[in-house]
Amino acid sequence: MMTAGEAHAAGYGCPGNLVWQQDITGNGSYSNTVVATIYGYWNGVNNCEVAVKRVFVGQKTRMDFWLYSDTPGSPAHDPGEYSSYAGPLTAYNNAHGCVWEEISMWDPQGHEIAQAYWGSKHNCG
Repeated sequence: MMTAGEAHAAGYGCPGNLVWQQDITGNGSYSNTVVATIYGYWNGVNNCEVAVKRVFVGQKTRMDFWLYSDTPGSPAHDPGEYSSYAGPLTAYNNAHGCVWEEISMWDPQGHEIAQAYWGSKHNCG
């Protein structure tokens, strides 16, 4: 039987349990608005993350999502036009490594509403 975290992850294509999440606040006229939420999952070997839009949901807008790791093979990158979320991105994380992310987002008119948000290191082994 799947846990609630596993079911949530499966909906975004990530294996494992939800272990971390971060709301992303925009900039400029979106400085008081949560524009996305990043969800992080762990399956005992890999971290998997998705960036879920909270504004312009259902409209394709540009998102640039990166997942970094202290381990080789980093970073994973998913740029494109998305209507609901970017990712999933996967990074191997050894017993001593951490992951962190970067995201930029644009509105339908092409104005950047979240500029290169850098997450702090988390999920450290």
